[in-house]
Amino acid sequence: MDRTVNRAILALLLLVVALWPAPARADEPNQAGLVIGFDGGRVETRCIAFEEEAISGDQLLARSGLDLILDTSGSMGLIICRIEDLGCDFPSQPCFCQCMGGGDCAYWNYFYRTPGADTWTYSPLGAGLRKVEPGTVEAWVWGDGHTPPAGDLTFDAICPPPTPTPLPTVEVEASTETPPPTAVATTVVAAAPAAATATALPAATATAEPPEPTASPTPAATETGKGLADYWPFGLMVLTLAGLGAWVWLRRS
Repeated sequence: MDRTVNRAILALLLLVVALWPAPARADEPNQAGLVIGFDGGRVETRCIAFEEEAISGDQLLARSGLDLILDTSGSMGLIICRIEDLGCDFPSQPCFCQCMGGGDCAYWNYFYRTPGADTWTYSPLGAGLRKVEPGTVEAWVWGDGHTPPAGDLTFDAICPPPTPTPLPTVEVEASTETPPPTAVATTVVAAAPAAATATALPAATATAEPPEPTASPTPAATETGKGLADYWPFGLMVLTLAGLGAWVWLRRS
């Protein structure tokens, strides 16, 4: 019986754990996606975490760990001159060194994708002036500014939600043991012996006194109590399951 009770309690506890609400994603650090589109079709992505409610575009780019060359002296604010090995070597070269010959122009153009947006938007602001909120995707693409990143580079694709940890599977086997027979108290009553009959002896001068009554033996005490100790595991199981069930009901109500 003890093994059956333990298995029943374990199964109920696993049910409570399964119904416990999982922590929301809002409790995790804020995140924003970052896309870097190099020439030749090479694309790199980063998922950047931050504790602030919002950060600027240049802060997001700086936290990516990429090698950057910036120009902060212009009236347009911060300008990205080079990312990794692609771009212009400011200050030995102008930040728009490949846009000064009158022909094709290539520079690091800035796009963004707000949370839930289906398309990319070319940013009219510099990276130092744009505020990046959680769920946004920022992109820097080397080119002429007319080719946005691919449409499938969404926030969920770059910053996928964490995979929940599966609960361990516990198999509760049905007990095949035969419980021991419960002792049944029996009542045993001792039968009283038949009273002896006294016979008066004839006497010549006196009448024989009647014999003293013989005391009947006291019947044996009746055993009425059962082995209550055999029932405490069952009572414990009922109380435990009732308590846990009430607690789960209160949690869900």
